[in-house]
Amino acid sequence: MRRRPPWLLLLVWTVTRVALLLVATQAVPTGHGEAFRNDVTLYRGWSDLLLEGEFPDGDEKWQYPPFAALPILAPRLLPLDYHVAFSLVAVLCDLAILLLLWRFSASRRGGGSTGPWAWTVGAALLGPVLVSRYDLMVTLVAVLALTASANPAVRGSLIGVGLLVKVWPVALLAGLRRWRDLLTASGTTLVVALAGCGAAVLTLPHALDFLTAQEKRGLQIESLAATPFALARALGWWDGYTTYKHGAMEAVGDGVGVATVLSLAATPLALALIGVWWLRAAPSPRSYFDAALTTVLFLVATSRVLSPQYLVWVVGVAAVILSVRRDRPGPTQRPAALLVMTAALLTGIMYPWIELDYSWTGALPGTLVLVLRNLVVLAAAVTSYVQLWRATRRPRRVKGERGIQEAVPAS
Repeated sequence: MRRRPPWLLLLVWTVTRVALLLVATQAVPTGHGEAFRNDVTLYRGWSDLLLEGEFPDGDEKWQYPPFAALPILAPRLLPLDYHVAFSLVAVLCDLAILLLLWRFSASRRGGGSTGPWAWTVGAALLGPVLVSRYDLMVTLVAVLALTASANPAVRGSLIGVGLLVKVWPVALLAGLRRWRDLLTASGTTLVVALAGCGAAVLTLPHALDFLTAQEKRGLQIESLAATPFALARALGWWDGYTTYKHGAMEAVGDGVGVATVLSLAATPLALALIGVWWLRAAPSPRSYFDAALTTVLFLVATSRVLSPQYLVWVVGVAAVILSVRRDRPGPTQRPAALLVMTAALLTGIMYPWIELDYSWTGALPGTLVLVLRNLVVLAAAVTSYVQLWRATRRPRRVKGERGIQEAVPAS
């Protein structure tokens, strides 16, 4: 039986995205217009350099793999002002994500329209930043890798493309539970990434500058590791400050260096937890998707840089999770996905409407929203890992009156 066209879903998506476009382009003036234009203006400058035949050289803000040039150049294909064209390209990618989720939710692996609705509403909660950053383009590749095919070679190829645009899609390899699948997908990811980098090196100079661009980054005030400093500053307990460096507001003061080191160490520790799960888990058909959400949340939570657009990635993966059919009773990622949507709402409130409070002045009201958002992100990461562990732990064997029986873990 064919499903009816999602007219209501498309109507809500259209209304919300038109509203975001009007605000992002300031066709409807709301203030904070520069916050939506700054990054796009930066992209336009980079596109000028790319059209001249080189990657940005010596620009501390250029920290991206070579195929990031594609979404930055794409607006040049439209005969429009670059800012308007960029937003339109972003909205087209947004629509493509929605259609992919709808197609996936209607497939044998899918389970209802919760996922498409989660994307429609959850991504809109982020506000105009959704269509003012190129992260939508990366999320489109990630959603395609998660939903297009269960073939590990296909998944690996798409993850390789995502890796060439922005590094985080490599996290999608974590849920591949069979050695053959993992080796196949990892191998194709590596081949695609190396081939792409090689082509970029042969085509344009400075293609691999991104490999060292992150070395001097400090601790962004929005990151989880900087949360104690932000709150202490707002309460008058810390005499540090923030400064604009590497395209973000970084914390400066006593203790920040130690927190930065701890943040850097937290990422491999978090990935080690994923490794422990991988070795001990009894996978199910949905564990690939669940592990993707957990791993991406770990990367976001432990990052030195937790920019607002990072939530685009997490909302996209959470929407895929909510599109997957439940194959058996037990723990699911729905609680973590709900926390992700809450974090998206708080992020949409934070940026740019009260950014002055937590980034520049350290005023308490805005800082409290930042602290709450970061606590929700942390709770989502912990909840996701706990649910992943519980849903895939191996059954214990216990002695019964008639011999050895399997004891299925309680849900």
